[in-house]
Amino acid sequence: MKKTIIATTIAALLAGSALPVLAQDVNVGVDAGAGVSVETPAVDATAGADASANAAASLDNTYDAVTSSIAASAAVDLSAITEESQITIVLLSSLEGDATAGGTALDEALSANAEGQASLHANIDGNAAIKTKLEAEGYATSDVVSVQTNADGSLVVYVDDRA
Repeated sequence: MKKTIIATTIAALLAGSALPVLAQDVNVGVDAGAGVSVETPAVDATAGADASANAAASLDNTYDAVTSSIAASAAVDLSAITEESQITIVLLSSLEGDATAGGTALDEALSANAEGQASLHANIDGNAAIKTKLEAEGYATSDVVSVQTNADGSLVVYVDDRA
């Protein structure tokens, strides 16, 4: 009799512990009645379908990050960016942080790096894919303040829309 009770208890424990694992696979919260619940983050089954959102999300979209990237943007190699490349446009108005202080620092960095900005704009003008994307969104090459490439070959273009 003791063996039957022990075997039943073990089977119940094993069955109960399998539920959270099963629930995790289907993204459901489970409360096994023991005061323990399992919640898993939602997983997008279409990962990669919106690479532009992933690319933008992977960057530090703050005024400070964009300001510090301005000087290096002129040296970014844009030759690998083609029509098949993922190009994401990020507007300065969407950046996190203090728009007034961040905007002032950004303007100072743009002024201090005027030659680099001219080089960046020339590089963009020489790339049909980037120029086409900008024009399709209603922006000009001169609106671009910075670009950043990602490890996956995608490009993030920061556009000044603060007019």
